[in-house]
Amino acid sequence: MRVANRGKFILIWLIVIIFALSVTGISLAAVLDPKTVEVAYLFDEGKGNVAKDISQNGRDGDISGAKYVKGVFGTCLDYDGNDDNLVVTGYAGIGGTDPRTTVFWFKAGDTREHSWVKWGPNLTGEKYYIRSHLRGAECNLRIEVAGGQNYGADNVCDKEWHHMAVVFPKGSDAVKDHDLYVDGKLQTKEGTDQAMDTNAKDQEVNMGDFLAHHQFMFGLFDEVAIFNVDLSKDQIEAIMDNGLQAALGVDPQGKLATSWGMIKKY
Repeated sequence: MRVANRGKFILIWLIVIIFALSVTGISLAAVLDPKTVEVAYLFDEGKGNVAKDISQNGRDGDISGAKYVKGVFGTCLDYDGNDDNLVVTGYAGIGGTDPRTTVFWFKAGDTREHSWVKWGPNLTGEKYYIRSHLRGAECNLRIEVAGGQNYGADNVCDKEWHHMAVVFPKGSDAVKDHDLYVDGKLQTKEGTDQAMDTNAKDQEVNMGDFLAHHQFMFGLFDEVAIFNVDLSKDQIEAIMDNGLQAALGVDPQGKLATSWGMIKKY
C-alpha cells in the first residue's frame, strides 16, 4: 500500500514539474513573424557565390570574394578586407522613417572602419550605413546618415565574436533615435543627430563594400538579417542565443515554417 501511495506521489510531482517547466517556457518565449523579415542569410551553403535568403522574399545575395569558414552557427563568410562584398541583388533596403532592425555576428580581423550593412546614396539624411566607429585602438557599433551618426562604446574589434543589432523604433525620425545593442547590451548614444529620410531606391544593400568611404569589412560575418519592425531586446537576445534558424522557424531544408518561430530564451 505504501509503495502504491509513493508511486502516486511521485507521479503527481512529475506532473507538477512538467507543467511548471512548460509555463516557464511559454513565459520566456519570443515570437517572430516571418512576414517581418526582409532578408536573412545563414551562410550555411559552405560553397559557391550565392547566399540563400531564408525569408519569404527570395532575395539571394551575390558574394564577391568572401570565403566560407566555420561560424557561430554552421559556416560564415570570411572577408579579406580588400575587395570582398555581398550585394542583395534588386533590394535597396527600407526607406523613409519606417521602422527596421538589422542583426548580425562579426569577428574582426583588425581595427578599422569596417563596412557591415549599407544602402542609400551619400546624401544628407538619405544614406543608411551600419559600420564601425574607429576610436583609437578600438572600434564601436555605429549607424550613420549623411550629416549625423549614433555610436556606442563597447569595443567590437577585439578579435572575438560579437552579436550586434541596430534598431530604428516605430515613430522615430532621426539617427539618434536608434537603439544599438552589442552582445545583447544596450549601448550609450554618442554623435550628432540628423533627421532621416532613407533612400530605398538608388543603392542596393551592400554587406562589406566601403561604398562612399570608410573601409572594406575585414573578418568573419555570420547570421545577418534585416527586419521591417523594431525588435525588442528579448527578441534580439533570443536570436543571439538560438540563431536565426530557430528564431524564424526554418526547417533543415532552409524554408520558413508556416507558423511563427518560437524562440525560448534561456
